Amino acid sequence: MRTKIQLFAVIRIDGPIGSLEEAETRISVTKVLTDQEEAINEVARLNKINGSKGVRYFWQTTRYYP
Repeated sequence: MRTKIQLFAVIRIDGPIGSLEEAETRISVTKVLTDQEEAINEVARLNKINGSKGVRYFWQTTRYYP
């Protein structure tokens, strides 16, 4: 079995998403972190400073298989 490393992606959504085509252009991974608490704090920070701009951030667990 391959070794996997758990990572935490910080994801940005630019405005409402009404279709798959919109999702492809309005969702982006802004950074990938190795610490869950750091990801949680970064999402809170980014939502606080950019929330009025119509964007939203969240984090998602992912895995890396080197």
